[in-house]
Amino acid sequence: MATRLKKSVLYSYGIADMFFGLLIAMEVYFFPVFLTDYAQFSLVVVGQILLFTSIIDIFCTLGGGFLLQKTTLKFGGKYRSWFLAGPALAAPLFVLQFTKIGNDWTAAVIIIAGFIASHILFNVFFSASGAMVGRLSQLPDEITLLSASRAQGMAASGIIFSLTGLPMIMFLGKHFGDIKGHAISVGVYALLMIFGYLYLYWITAGKDPYDKTATGPEKGEEGLSMKTIAGLVLSNPPLIFLSFAEIFRNTYIFIVTGFAIYYFKYVLDDVPFVSIFILAISIAGLIGSLAASWIGVKIGKRRSYWICLLLAAAGFASASYLRETSWMITSACCVASMFGMIAGAMSTALFTDTAIYGEWKRGSNIRAFIMAVCNVPIKVGVFIRSAILSLGLMAIGFVANMDPTPAVVEGIRAIMIFAPAVACVLAAAVFYFGYKIKDSQVLFMQEEIAQRRAASNIEEERM
Repeated sequence: MATRLKKSVLYSYGIADMFFGLLIAMEVYFFPVFLTDYAQFSLVVVGQILLFTSIIDIFCTLGGGFLLQKTTLKFGGKYRSWFLAGPALAAPLFVLQFTKIGNDWTAAVIIIAGFIASHILFNVFFSASGAMVGRLSQLPDEITLLSASRAQGMAASGIIFSLTGLPMIMFLGKHFGDIKGHAISVGVYALLMIFGYLYLYWITAGKDPYDKTATGPEKGEEGLSMKTIAGLVLSNPPLIFLSFAEIFRNTYIFIVTGFAIYYFKYVLDDVPFVSIFILAISIAGLIGSLAASWIGVKIGKRRSYWICLLLAAAGFASASYLRETSWMITSACCVASMFGMIAGAMSTALFTDTAIYGEWKRGSNIRAFIMAVCNVPIKVGVFIRSAILSLGLMAIGFVANMDPTPAVVEGIRAIMIFAPAVACVLAAAVFYFGYKIKDSQVLFMQEEIAQRRAASNIEEERM
């Protein structure tokens, strides 16, 4: 019988994700508005920055996954080593995203370079933390709890960010200027992220190949060509359908976070309420992630995912029937975010199951690359958000820091309310009709994989 994990590991695995989430929150909430309203780039330059970084980040994700799959840093473990090296290298590079050095195009190049370099590293160590879930346990309930813990960490980061993000930016901006204020704020969160991954490195001791107290590496994790890995991914239908569902799920998140400040600034004329909005939806998300630990175990990961996405869509759509005030729109988004987070809490566990399915079906273990693939929907979601933001703002005639016209107000309102609802429905539909793995099947596949490995080891000993 498999040894069960300590509760301290199960329920604190998301600590690193919490601090990582603080850094990413700066990007999803304030990067676009930093470019338009603080660095004061033209919409043409902003569009170029957002679209180019969003596209290249997708390829950075795949490159990071291939690097994680093929590389083993033996000083701490295949995955754990990256918890030490990655964050420390990525932190100063990420700060460059919130700078304006030189003229517009020089500054844009520096921002893009900082974005690409930091996000390549992000993709490696964030994927490593996802891959460690499957390394830590093979029990479906523990995998679900570890997945939920990561979601809880991200939700908690939203609460902390809502209380500290805008106040810190405004305080530092007042003393050092708006641009430096943003850069210093990013630096603070980057330092916390480094400490978060040091904690993750500590609690996962003895659970990784080349960790001195761990067992040897699983076969099939290295030595595969990129062509072979791509073929294994494309021959994994559950992974493909889950990835598309996750694209739509992440799109709804980034539309809400990316348009929130525009909605409160230009539609409701209530910028200070942004902090309350972030806090409220973060608390709702945390409640959802906590409930996911129970719901996911009780009714299964698959049903939890698509049912909660449909409920999230209903929550967003309900905003169109409510009186348009800061509290009303926030209430609707809170309900939607709570259900959306329950679905999102299943993500790591669902991708882990596709890795098991792939090894069972094809005989090759590409867990590291698959956990990087689970980041691709995030990047595609950011790209779709960036396209909607840059092209949408231009289409409705948006001009930064100017009184909005009725067309601008209506355009921002429609995007903020209806686009997330549509994205949730699409995610639920793709997942329901395409993803068919059940928890009971996962246990069967794991047992068969274990039998194959045992037989292979016996054969090697005879030879």
